[in-house]
Amino acid sequence: MIFVKFKIQYGDYEYFDYSWFKDYGEAHYENGESITDKDMIEQTYGEGRSTRDFEENFDEDTNKYTDYNDDVISVYKVQEMTQKELNVLVKMGVLYRWIKLL
Repeated sequence: MIFVKFKIQYGDYEYFDYSWFKDYGEAHYENGESITDKDMIEQTYGEGRSTRDFEENFDEDTNKYTDYNDDVISVYKVQEMTQKELNVLVKMGVLYRWIKLL
């Protein structure tokens, strides 16, 4: 399981956001075959956007995505995370567990 820290730049302002991916480890990210910066940004911030729209706003050279608010989003850091660490971050409100409704 990996913990991802995203850097979000809006003009002169910079802040961070966080997400996690259960089905991947740090090795999956490092080899770039299983999950990439682009994949993580699209899965986290591309919800509700068409694939074409996302592609038009993602810069392959810099691995940065510019959203509809002109926020520039990039992956800042990826690290391994245990179930216990996830539980603590969920309890503190840093991360959320998403429940799929059938």
